[in-house]
Amino acid sequence: MRNLAELHGGSVEATSEGPGKGSQFTVRLPTPAAPTALLEIATAPNPRRLLIVEDHADVAESLALILRRDDHEVRIARDGPAALQALSEFRPDVVLLDVDLPGMDGYQVARRMREERPESNLIIIVLSGYGEQADGRQSRQAGCDAHLVKPVHLSVLRSMIGAGAPVRSSR
Repeated sequence: MRNLAELHGGSVEATSEGPGKGSQFTVRLPTPAAPTALLEIATAPNPRRLLIVEDHADVAESLALILRRDDHEVRIARDGPAALQALSEFRPDVVLLDVDLPGMDGYQVARRMREERPESNLIIIVLSGYGEQADGRQSRQAGCDAHLVKPVHLSVLRSMIGAGAPVRSSR
C-alpha cells in the first residue's frame, strides 16, 4: 500500500496506542487538478490520432470516450498483433500502451512499432500498473517515450498527448 501511494505522490501512516488497542491507517493522496485547469487543457485545439492498446475493455472504452470528447480520433486494439495492424492501417500519432497484454507484452509491441516506423514521430506512452524504476527503464529500452502508472491523472496524459513531442519520462 505504501509503495502504491508513494508512486502517486502520497503517503501512508500507521498508528496504534499499543497491543490490543487496534490500529489506524491514514492514506494521503494528492487531489487532482482543479476542474477549470482540466477544462482549459481539454479545450486546447490539437486533435491527434490515438491508438489505445489495452486488453481490458472497460479501461479501453472509458479512456477512448474521454479522449474522443477532447476531439481526438481514437482506435482501440486489444492485443499486440491488433496493435501492429492498427499501426500500419490507422497510422496513429500517439500510442497509449498497456504492458500486461496477452501473448505479446507491451514491450515487444513497442519494439516492433519502432522497427516498423523508425523514421516517424510516433509517441509511445506506457500506461501500466507496474511503477518501479526498473519498469520505467524497461519501457525506455523498448523505445517508449514515457511510462505512466495507472491510474493516470488525465491532466498529465492530456498534456503529453497535446505536447506533440516525445516526453522521455522515467515513470
